[in-house]
Amino acid sequence: VSGIQHGCGSGAREIRTDRAWPWWPVSMEISTLTRVGRVGEDGVRPVEVRIRFEDQDGDPCKASGELTLTIVRAGEPGDPERRTIDLVDPDLQRRYYESVTGCYAIPVYLDLPGMVPGRLLRIGADFQSVDGATFGSQGDLVLQYSLQARN
Repeated sequence: VSGIQHGCGSGAREIRTDRAWPWWPVSMEISTLTRVGRVGEDGVRPVEVRIRFEDQDGDPCKASGELTLTIVRAGEPGDPERRTIDLVDPDLQRRYYESVTGCYAIPVYLDLPGMVPGRLLRIGADFQSVDGATFGSQGDLVLQYSLQARN
């Protein structure tokens, strides 16, 4: 078994009708397209976390606010790896949003021991929108590849 497995809810909320623009996010999830990325020049593979927001029609949409990702080795002690991305920044919006998947694709380079095939990672995502809405999602990823290149 490999790939992302979902847990918890999608963080759906009530649809807002008090705005002129109705296509604000109403849900967020860690996409099943989350995976281990390709080996970089430094010999390290990132975990490519893909976050998908959906509007009231169920279509993918962009979001504006602060996204925090946490990754831990499931069932093992240790502090989580944490990354915060400012999705208010237009440059970061352009860098991370993939039109073809409708997701934000965020490469996370982990500094955790034992990142070998079969290792189970627990990924959490929390989002605070500029309008005050909050979303949360969690998923598991079984590593298909080692994150470190072989010597």
